[in-house]
Amino acid sequence: MTEILNLNINSSISCHAWNRDRTQIAVSLNSKEVYIYSKSGNSWSLTQTLTDHSARVLSIDWAPQTNRIVTCGSDKNAYVWSHDGRQWKPELVVLRINRAATCVKWSPNEKKFAVGCGNRCICVCYFEPNQLFWVSKHIKKQIKSTTLCLDWHPNNALIAAGGTDFKCRIFGAYISEVDGPLTQTSNWATTIKASECIAEFSASNNGWVYSCAFSFDGNILAFVAHDSTVYMVDSSRNPQELLSLRTPFLPFLTMRFISNTSFIAAGHDCFPVVFGLSGNKISILEKLEVSPTKQTSSVATAKDIFGNRERLNMDQASNNTLNSIHQNSIKDINIYKGDDNKVSQISTSSLDGNIVVWDLNALERQFGNLRIR
Repeated sequence: MTEILNLNINSSISCHAWNRDRTQIAVSLNSKEVYIYSKSGNSWSLTQTLTDHSARVLSIDWAPQTNRIVTCGSDKNAYVWSHDGRQWKPELVVLRINRAATCVKWSPNEKKFAVGCGNRCICVCYFEPNQLFWVSKHIKKQIKSTTLCLDWHPNNALIAAGGTDFKCRIFGAYISEVDGPLTQTSNWATTIKASECIAEFSASNNGWVYSCAFSFDGNILAFVAHDSTVYMVDSSRNPQELLSLRTPFLPFLTMRFISNTSFIAAGHDCFPVVFGLSGNKISILEKLEVSPTKQTSSVATAKDIFGNRERLNMDQASNNTLNSIHQNSIKDINIYKGDDNKVSQISTSSLDGNIVVWDLNALERQFGNLRIR
């Protein structure tokens, strides 16, 4: 059902990324280094440490087909790492920003990637063969503050971005000299212009947008905000209405689609929650890692924990143990196994130093309400 990877990490994990066959993982331990672990049998070993960043690494993405890693961080830089058969070597990326690079994401065709930052812009980067480094084009329209999250549409021409200005937007990120002729259309826009804002959605309670994602078919955009609300909009419907659900949980920090109508989110509550779209309603399908026979709200659990701490002065370690595998905020979710229609396994990384692989098929059998469609 769940598996904790034995990486022997005694530090907080801020982000992680997998290679194509899941035999290697790149992690950032809330520091300026990126650690590459390789699997041999049932054990994991550290194979290389990437040290070119001079400040904390904030985001990692691993391209499955080209086997290239891209990282970005507080030092205002991004690096593309390629393996020469012996070790990982960095390639220069010219971002042209003077604030921290907060998030990074490869496009589906892996010919470009996007970097969000605190410079009120999005950098769409591609390789310039004549100059032998990665150059960037900036998207600036309507962005008022720091970009915290990015996700590409399957057609490689649209990108969703959310941030601290309480908005989630869809922009045109098509580069003709890189992508070639645009062959895939979408319901979001009939024509796509570079850097154009296609759509804009607001977090209703002025919450920072921490994570956003397109569904596998690209028709649905979902995002989560610091106001403990989840949002979804279906582009195939007319009109395109933004649906929202105010949840009883602490704010979510990360999310991923696991089917075309369901996504999983996690954050400060330390356990993942599955949401689904049915008709014009978002519903909570299940809270994972909470006993089906003893469902308790996150608010009640928090009150119990702090009550025990005050009463027993934190002398007993059992009072500090949460009813979940993760014992601190979940910062990152990645797809571990699945296809373009349904994800069967995901991985989560947390500030408790653990990476956990969740078998969603087994969890469906345990939780009666969990039906991923």
